[in-house]
Amino acid sequence: MPKVLFLLLLTTLTACTQINQPNDENRLQDLSEKTGIEMVVIDEAEKITGTQAEHFRRLLIRSSYAGDPIQSNILQPAPKTKTVLLPGISFPVDPKLAEQVVDNLNRKFAYRSCISFISDDRREGQKYVVSLIHSFDKYNALRLQETSGGSYHFSTDTLITKLKVFEQKYPFRFIGVGNDWLSIQTVDTPKDWRDFANEVMKVCPTEKPNLQETAKEFEKERGKVFMWWD
Repeated sequence: MPKVLFLLLLTTLTACTQINQPNDENRLQDLSEKTGIEMVVIDEAEKITGTQAEHFRRLLIRSSYAGDPIQSNILQPAPKTKTVLLPGISFPVDPKLAEQVVDNLNRKFAYRSCISFISDDRREGQKYVVSLIHSFDKYNALRLQETSGGSYHFSTDTLITKLKVFEQKYPFRFIGVGNDWLSIQTVDTPKDWRDFANEVMKVCPTEKPNLQETAKEFEKERGKVFMWWD
């Protein structure tokens, strides 16, 4: 290759790199300022997940009240997608890798008080969503998602109270936090699986509880529990 042509190509590549780098830094800075997650964390998390970060979102939760004192003719449609912006970042992840990604992010950024969890397990395109927030309190994941007990009428605060009582006996970490579901993993292996199952059902009761079968299932899963309410 002629020397002049080589120098021309090198100059072009260098110029492209210099153009792209500020643009990427601007993207990271903009996302950081809107989510509260530092640029260096976003950049490193993107390297771990292999994809660009998105703004953490949840569904709009609408309410209705009998005898509402606000009289209005406004009829607000329900968005079909998650539109409410939350202080955090998210990544679309292969379902088979989601828990591993959560574990990797938590290990990497624990010293920065960042918490990662699966925030959506039903995304279109066969992808889960793993989100990361900055918080000193893991229960803030529930507060952001407004996780509640659905037809069992648990408010988010009530659910957190129940989980904190449960945690006194069986410490755990969150794997996933949705608007009406949770996935947890015990820190230590329970010694009494029947007692463990009984404590779980205090938080997430079932219509036809079978303590023995439930205990065996939790033992099989080694303390991993999926809770949901409808």
